[in-house]
Amino acid sequence: MGRGQKIDREQLRVTILEVATELINTKGMEQLTIRKIAGEIGCAIGTIYNVFRNLDAIILTINAATMSRLYARLEGESNRDNVPITALISLGQSYVAFSRENFHLWSMLVDHKLAPGNTLPDWFQEKIDALFTLVSRMVAPLVDNDQERAERAARVLWAGLHGVCSLAVSGKLDAVQAESADVLAESLVRNYLQGLQMETEPPEIITDSEEKQPA
Repeated sequence: MGRGQKIDREQLRVTILEVATELINTKGMEQLTIRKIAGEIGCAIGTIYNVFRNLDAIILTINAATMSRLYARLEGESNRDNVPITALISLGQSYVAFSRENFHLWSMLVDHKLAPGNTLPDWFQEKIDALFTLVSRMVAPLVDNDQERAERAARVLWAGLHGVCSLAVSGKLDAVQAESADVLAESLVRNYLQGLQMETEPPEIITDSEEKQPA
C-alpha cells in the first residue's frame, strides 16, 4: 500500500477480515496479531487501528460471521424433519460436523475471551440468543411448550454438544476410549430428550384391580 495512496475504508475493512480469517484458519487464534495482519496486507499498524479499535473487535466480527454461518446450517437441519427428537439429533450431528470442518474458527468462537472490563456488544449477543432460540423452539413441543423448560433444555444441549466437540477437535476422545463424536452426539441428544419427554408425560395410573392381579 503505497504512500499517498487513497484507501477505501470499507474495502480495507473487508481485506483486514479476510486476512485475519486466513491467518486463523492456517495458524490458529493464538498466532493472530495486529502486526501480522498489517504485515500480510502491507500497511502500517496504525492503519488497522483506524478501522478496528483493537484485536478484540476483529475477532468479534469474525466470530459473528461464523455464528451466522452456523445458524444458517442449523436452521436448514431444523426444517428437514417434523419429529422434534429426530430433527434435534440431526441438528446435533450437524453442529459436530461444523466444528470439525471449521476447527480454528469454531475454536476461536468458543474460546475467545474479552479483555477484563469489556462486555459483549448487543449485536453480538443477539446472534448468540438467536442460536439458543432456534434450539428452544425445536425442544418446545417435547415440554408442552413450556418456554422456561425449553430454554433450559436448549442450554443443556449446547453445553453437552460443546463438550463433545471440544474433546473431538482436541483429539482427546481417544484418550478416554470414547466412541466417535457423531455417535456421542446422537446418544447425548436422544437420551436427554427422551428423558425430558418422560418428565412431561403424566405418570401411568395403576388401579387397585391391576395391583391385585397375580403375576
